[in-house]
Amino acid sequence: MARRLPAEVLVHVVWATQHRQPTLPSVLDGELSWLVSSAASTLGCSVVAMGNASDHVHVLVRLSPTVALADLVQRLKGASSYRMNTSARMATRLRWQRGYFAESVSPADEEPLAHYVQQ
Repeated sequence: MARRLPAEVLVHVVWATQHRQPTLPSVLDGELSWLVSSAASTLGCSVVAMGNASDHVHVLVRLSPTVALADLVQRLKGASSYRMNTSARMATRLRWQRGYFAESVSPADEEPLAHYVQQ
């Protein structure tokens, strides 16, 4: 019987604020990163790197082989906006635009992409 190796699926995901409005204050980058990482871990996924701009988010995530990418992104966007909005720490409500960009990443590119995402 053939031995199975664990699946390793790295995905670079980007999503933006509604109408690309610059509503993400840099002082909340750490909190937003923690919220996204926590939401990912509830699905068995792990955030390798994350970086925020004032109008969009980049996440490099190790996708669990049992989780659909669309389900993961829905959880990340939904949990982060819900928690940021209920904490009332932002001047305006956080709303994400529909959709997202995603690309699979070779494990060989993990380190340089993680550096890019964090910058």
